[in-house]
Amino acid sequence: MKRFALCALALAIQSVSIHAHTGHTHSPSHTNEINEWQDKNNYKKGQRVTHQGAIYQANWWSEGDSPAINTSGAWQFVQFINHENNTPNPWLHAQVYTKGHIVAYKGELFEAKWWTLNEVPDVSQVWAKVAHNKKNDPISQMSLISNNIVLSEQKIESPAGEAISNAFDGDPRTKYVTLKPQGWLQVSLTQPQSLAKYQLTSANDAPGRDPHTWTLKGSNDGENWHVIDTQSEQSFSKRFEQKTYHLNTVKPYQHYRFDMTHKGTDDWGYDLLQIAEIDLFTNTQLPIAGIASDASTVFIGEALTLKDTSLNKPNSFEWRFEQGTPTTSLAKDPQVTFNTPGVKTVELVTYNWHGQSDTASHKVKVVDPVNPWHGFAYPEIKFAHEDTQSEGYKRINRLFPNLEKTINDVTLQVNQYLYKHYGESPEFDSVTFSLKWMDTLAYRAGSGRNMEIAFSTKYITESLANASDEEVIYELLGVFWHELVHGYQHFPTGAMADGNETHAIVEGIADLVRIRAGFHATRSPSPSKNWLGGYTNTGFFLSWVQDNYDDDFTYKINQMVLTSQREGWEWTLEEAFKRILNQDINTLWQKYQATLGAAPEAPAIPEDQISLVSLGTDISASAQPADPIYDIAKAIDGDRYTKYLTINNQSEVTFSTHGAGKLKSYRLTVGDNQPSRDPSAWTLLGSQDGVTWHEVDSQSNQVFNQRLETREFAVDQVPSYQYFRFNFMNSGQQSNGDSVFQIAEIDLLADRATATLPVVLENFALLGGELSAEHEGFSQWGEGYQSAFDGNYKNKYVALTDKGWLQFIADQPRILSAYSITSGNDAPERDPSSWTLHGSNDGIHWHTLDTRQSEQFTERTQTRTFRIENTTAFTHYRIDLTHTATDNNGNNLLQLSEIGFFSAK
Repeated sequence: MKRFALCALALAIQSVSIHAHTGHTHSPSHTNEINEWQDKNNYKKGQRVTHQGAIYQANWWSEGDSPAINTSGAWQFVQFINHENNTPNPWLHAQVYTKGHIVAYKGELFEAKWWTLNEVPDVSQVWAKVAHNKKNDPISQMSLISNNIVLSEQKIESPAGEAISNAFDGDPRTKYVTLKPQGWLQVSLTQPQSLAKYQLTSANDAPGRDPHTWTLKGSNDGENWHVIDTQSEQSFSKRFEQKTYHLNTVKPYQHYRFDMTHKGTDDWGYDLLQIAEIDLFTNTQLPIAGIASDASTVFIGEALTLKDTSLNKPNSFEWRFEQGTPTTSLAKDPQVTFNTPGVKTVELVTYNWHGQSDTASHKVKVVDPVNPWHGFAYPEIKFAHEDTQSEGYKRINRLFPNLEKTINDVTLQVNQYLYKHYGESPEFDSVTFSLKWMDTLAYRAGSGRNMEIAFSTKYITESLANASDEEVIYELLGVFWHELVHGYQHFPTGAMADGNETHAIVEGIADLVRIRAGFHATRSPSPSKNWLGGYTNTGFFLSWVQDNYDDDFTYKINQMVLTSQREGWEWTLEEAFKRILNQDINTLWQKYQATLGAAPEAPAIPEDQISLVSLGTDISASAQPADPIYDIAKAIDGDRYTKYLTINNQSEVTFSTHGAGKLKSYRLTVGDNQPSRDPSAWTLLGSQDGVTWHEVDSQSNQVFNQRLETREFAVDQVPSYQYFRFNFMNSGQQSNGDSVFQIAEIDLLADRATATLPVVLENFALLGGELSAEHEGFSQWGEGYQSAFDGNYKNKYVALTDKGWLQFIADQPRILSAYSITSGNDAPERDPSSWTLHGSNDGIHWHTLDTRQSEQFTERTQTRTFRIENTTAFTHYRIDLTHTATDNNGNNLLQLSEIGFFSAK
């Protein structure tokens, strides 16, 4: 039974502040109750209006005369909107000025000598230029990275979508990667510029790929290079960290080149160099235009306040508004309205005493309430198929002759479930879709405004080989819905991990939308432990909430993720439910579970009895689990929402308990689905030595009436056994003819008064000793062999090998009664699967203590303990390990989190 998993990555974040050369942000608020001038309205004396970013007052009755042109003289300029007293008013051609008036025009100040109207300050003698001492004017640092630069590199070897341009696009979520440990990157400007500082930003992952040592050089001919700065032993303490390096006065150069070397091999043993962003800055006294707005989306006719956030104190402003009212403005902080939907461009050029800025640009989404999706921008669809030969690939192409249209149709509908109008939804430049021969069913990846979706042709070829065309179309459309939701939904902060809050809501919302869209017929809900399962577990719960409590819940739960980030509170589903529904999620969950037929929890164990399972036990089953996640250990983990499952109609389950006692009763808990898999007949045997067995109890024709139901069976006059065995038979074939047996929990309840408690064990590996290993591991990242013996499950030992030994030498001889291995936090294929444990007192002559083959760890950071029969004390303990398989990148890596050696206290 193969598992195909879905996965998701992070969502793009929008900003409402734009600078021509910098990334500063600012979000002011502004209210103004004076109405915008309308050409068909009539105005009386004293009435005020706004027009082209300024306030005007009527001198007498007026209709149809624009205040800015003012042919009738009816309008008197009052002030610019958001006018600051210390900033001179920009000159207006329709404004009357008298002697002494000072205005700003294209960066200069002018004073009127006498009355004037419509005379341009820099050409008319009526205006006298006001002297200004530029000596103390502000200096700011301006980025030299623009659309006019030319980029080049030493080695053009980058993965798809990770080219050199990503390092200079202003978006740290994209990155440049070269398949070499070192190389140079070059920026060529249109003309020589002097550098004041430069900045480097680390990428999203793999610290071993960060630049570690580099030299910055400058040149004016591209051949003769001069060293400007050299750095070595540099490190980035976190992902997306921006480090700044200031320079002394540097000769202007037209070409700048970074020679970089990475820190070391990455977690997968590759020699790669990567960087998210590189920026170069020069000192300037020119204005650096910047725009901020009180919103990035407005409705038709809604006034939008724009604010100048320029640097170096500009005194003149030229705004342009695409299809706006007004179309232009000279105000510092104007207002504008738009009367047609779509994405509009706002541009700003500013002036000061030293000249003119580059143009800053800002996009505004204008929404028509009647047609809220007019203006939605479809991303460009690209195809990058890796598999073009399999039957799965051929079938998909036959069933989806216009795949681009299919993706576009789903994209729009996904957004209509998540948002009220196109102005709320994130924008993507492209979606790259690829078909791959892989075990993972599908995944969503990419960075910034570029999304990637991959789908498994292996799944179509093998798992859906006997499915009808209609079933394949339905399944693939469901995957499109799920993965495209990942592209457009809001993501809470925090790492994705199975069973945590981030995973639950990311996968839960994706499946919620898929369910609401009707692409869930191939799956159904079943009782679960809690709402943190993600996928269908969380998705069906959220859909049930929408059906019973709030018709708008899909929109609200997605928006609440964004609200948590804006308001700064920690995201949890429990808190979100309180804010949206004013309901306790635990209460709703229990109500939901009742609709799925889940039985109540089993009663507490009586005080005069004790669970032998809770004292520790070794367990095995004659029938192999259908998948590692259904290992027999799930039947004694105390969690009725996990289970042991085998594709057989019967199984023999054997216990070796660490304690012992006279059995009073036993409990069986059935699984969350399929009653045909329940045990219907069984025999329980007991033994004192594991060799000679005696019947304890026998049952037949048993029926469990609810899912996750626990039933208790009493037994009489049972000796104190340490070994128990169940011979289980299931209830019959499933509807599809398969024979499957499953059990969620087994517990053995003994008379507490007769119980013998297990020996207490002590991990002497934590008491100190000498450590060594055949392979050191990645010690430079805290993943050396020392991490395997430090008692910390949060770190791990990783070595670039498929097998190797680790050794512990104790300070004195100790008798080993048990040992444990804890799996790593990721990549199950790196887990040890086979091993041999040896003991020695001289490090030369070794004695085999235990050998294991084909072992499996069903969870990440799972600790498995193995008891052994041993009475000899040794000082040296060595374990020879072999991993499970090569990882997804084809690497042979061996890893584990912890090894424990236990002796009786």
